[in-house]
Amino acid sequence: MFVSNLDVLHPHLSISREYDMAAENIESLQGALDLPILKVVALAALKVAGILALGWGASTAVGPAARAEQGADAAAALVNDIPVVLPPYVVSATRIERNPWRYASLPGFEVLSRASAADTSWWLDALQRGRWLENEVMPTDWLPEPPVPYTVIIDDTNLKTVRSGQLHSQPIEFRSPVDAMTWGRLSEKATVWTARFGAHDDDTFASNINVYDVNPRIPAYGSISLERVFRCTPPLPRWLIAGLLGNHCGIFRESFMPIIARDGSFSRIGIDINSGGLIRKAMGPGTLWVSLDETQRLLLQIKKDKKAKIQTRIAIPPLGGLFSEAPPADESLPLWESEAGLFVRWGLMGPGRNDPVMSVAFLELVRRARREPVTERMFADCFGFGYAAMEGRLESFLKAVLAQPNSIDLDFPSSFSEADLKAATADQIGRILGDWLRMEGGSLRQKDPGLSEELLYSAGRMLLRAYKNDNGLPPDVDTSHTDERPARPPRNAARGPVVAMEPFVVTAAHIHDPGLLAVYGLYEHDIGNSAKAREFLEKAVEAGVVRPRACIVLAGLRYAEAVGQPAGSAGKISARQAALILEPLRAALRSSASSDIYSLIVATWAHCEAKPTEDDADKMVEGVARFPRNTLLAYRSALVCAQSGYAAKAAELIDRGLLFATDESKKDFVGRLRSALAAPVIPDTKQPNAVK
Repeated sequence: MFVSNLDVLHPHLSISREYDMAAENIESLQGALDLPILKVVALAALKVAGILALGWGASTAVGPAARAEQGADAAAALVNDIPVVLPPYVVSATRIERNPWRYASLPGFEVLSRASAADTSWWLDALQRGRWLENEVMPTDWLPEPPVPYTVIIDDTNLKTVRSGQLHSQPIEFRSPVDAMTWGRLSEKATVWTARFGAHDDDTFASNINVYDVNPRIPAYGSISLERVFRCTPPLPRWLIAGLLGNHCGIFRESFMPIIARDGSFSRIGIDINSGGLIRKAMGPGTLWVSLDETQRLLLQIKKDKKAKIQTRIAIPPLGGLFSEAPPADESLPLWESEAGLFVRWGLMGPGRNDPVMSVAFLELVRRARREPVTERMFADCFGFGYAAMEGRLESFLKAVLAQPNSIDLDFPSSFSEADLKAATADQIGRILGDWLRMEGGSLRQKDPGLSEELLYSAGRMLLRAYKNDNGLPPDVDTSHTDERPARPPRNAARGPVVAMEPFVVTAAHIHDPGLLAVYGLYEHDIGNSAKAREFLEKAVEAGVVRPRACIVLAGLRYAEAVGQPAGSAGKISARQAALILEPLRAALRSSASSDIYSLIVATWAHCEAKPTEDDADKMVEGVARFPRNTLLAYRSALVCAQSGYAAKAAELIDRGLLFATDESKKDFVGRLRSALAAPVIPDTKQPNAVK
């Protein structure tokens, strides 16, 4: 799960369910995430909500094996003159999709589209252009590649052709930006589209977009990949995230507009990219200070003072408050975020970028701030001067850039990877749409339980359609995928006993795509069906699926079973049980790192009768190094190491935990743990063998 400290409003969401022949549709899906994610052209979508038309044509044919099995039962019943009660289903003409789903894979993306090739390419170019821009502006280690490709779902539904009450998806609607004054000379030309995403796991992100009626010849800038800044280990500091993505003042908060250049001069925005021009500049919203009203007041004051030949003074808050580990109070958040946006713009797109010495100093400060709290001494080590001198520089910089757009001079590539769209398989459609619905539902579990339940239900239906299609089963059959068997109907004396067919049961044995297995398992886990989740996830992980979340959930299920039925002595889990838990966690670490993985590793050893090996202890130290602000992880890791005889490692972990301890209770806990470490350790000669 991504964690954001930014205050982002979540719009009310609504949904309706409708069945149309063999296809299902979902109405008006709109997600919410505490993270601005997407931008488009002058268009923009830094915070995008995806609305998706679901459903695809499915064959009504029954597979040979199913037909043979049903035929044998029916034949036997006829011989004995026994009526057969078949599962009820509607025989109907399967709807032929005018725009069937197509699939493509690009570096970093999986694409499911039923838009035209031109519209699909337009959006994919926007995403790749945005990714390229971010990679050029920010250091590589701020933008780690996700372990699972992003899924991009593209639709082009025309609302005018959709019946009332039927599924419809929200088209892009452009408007002038709220903070138009910060766009400078572009303020009258810039139009933006902003909405929000909510479909995400801690290892992937799914977006969907309706591109109906867009002009694919106008260059666009879009991005869902800025969420990569939340995947850094050690994590980026709070002030840097706010400076990049702050809802009101972050430099990437809204959009960057590609500007076409011809013959060395820049033309107006909105020009056809295919008419011979090249993109050599991108411009975005400028610096806002506290609010639109305060920004306007400062602009008028600067103009007035300039006319009177008076130097305008703007109080820059002390940098010590910006770098504090304690989150800002609600009333001071707008000013804190404004300072964060100003400092990050100075470092990435202002004097800090243009001056090689300052650029190195800024990046070094960020590097150290990821591992330890920022102090004025650390700041001076990086820059060669203290807070007061930087506050003066920021004041001068603010006067120069207040309400002035960000401008980046870069020669953009003339083309990006193209999507080779082919007819999507049932597995691909079910996995991508089902996973998107599942994650969307999970993101709303607390805020809107009713909608969350609807989304999860729809995810199950979507996955079930993929399963049936893949196995040649009728799409409209009543398929309650439960292991419960109904009571046998009473015998009809005149006709003999009635034979009731067993309810439809989905089984992992009939799914061969590891990715679909993983999504099905995660779905079953999300709806609380642990037994079924384990069945799917065991097979997915065994097949080598690259889905860290699936590995973590499987490890959690194994952990819960082991703790509930410990096989070791004194109520502890055995070495064998611990090994089964750690196996998928080690697989997850090969492609991803999350605090959940390390927390479960520590919990496993805390409940195990076996002693961790030194390599296992090093893994716990590694977890704390990757997540230094997770003081609870540091304390628990130190305790396990101390109890296992790794006193030096425990002492190291205590010192690391103290770095970010922000209250006296935590410091007291660490102090008592340190005292316990000072006591002599009595070797346990009966200690079981360590887990291999």
